[in-house]
Amino acid sequence: MNAVTPTANLLILLAVLLPPSALDVLGEVVEERTYLTPYGEAGPIALRRCSEAQSVWVQPYTGLPTRTDPRATLFAARQLGVQRILNWDMGIAINPVLQRGQPVLVEDYIGYTSHQADTFFADAHTGLDINYGGVRAPFCPEMNAAIRQLLPGLPEAVAIGVDFLRRETRAEARMFRSWGADVLTYNLAPEVSLAQEMRICYAGLVTISGYAADRAQPEPMGEVRASLNTTLQLLPAFVEMVGRERRCPCGA
Repeated sequence: MNAVTPTANLLILLAVLLPPSALDVLGEVVEERTYLTPYGEAGPIALRRCSEAQSVWVQPYTGLPTRTDPRATLFAARQLGVQRILNWDMGIAINPVLQRGQPVLVEDYIGYTSHQADTFFADAHTGLDINYGGVRAPFCPEMNAAIRQLLPGLPEAVAIGVDFLRRETRAEARMFRSWGADVLTYNLAPEVSLAQEMRICYAGLVTISGYAADRAQPEPMGEVRASLNTTLQLLPAFVEMVGRERRCPCGA
């Protein structure tokens, strides 16, 4: 008798450079889906079986300027019944303390995108309720706690999310630093705010891949590749810790 395909309420958005075979650490692919949403196509999104009782949705999430409309991604996640999203991105170190290859946990963000698709509230068919009175933390404390447990001593960072198709200028790097940004990312915003609208718990993990334009640019020494592999090996444990029914109140 065939085993029952396990359900999954966690989606991992992989905006990091990994060979496809590396994802086998999350288990075999048991299903793939592509969704045609009101905002365009999202997918393919693969369901990987981590264990007999646990599975996870995984979607590669790179490729500017052909990036999927962020609304399509979050709309598809809602259709899949996803309750939690981990966005693993690569970013540029604005804070001079951060080093290439270092993973950081995003604890807050600055939205600096020119993308016009940063809200669902203009579309009545989403069935969302606007709550102007409440302010919730953008990143899930329970998911963040799980990441800290797996990566002790992980620094927390404020990310600035951009979507321009170039590197920042030296003047922009200095401006972002003056705003309090630690790391520049390309795939974190507006996804995090859209997840809030969908009441989906969200966590952001960023691996530093380079230095801000106003800093010295030393030659890479393989530190990014080594860091990505280390983090990847921890993902199955992360799925086991947070992939079950959501218990935290941040997405309620």
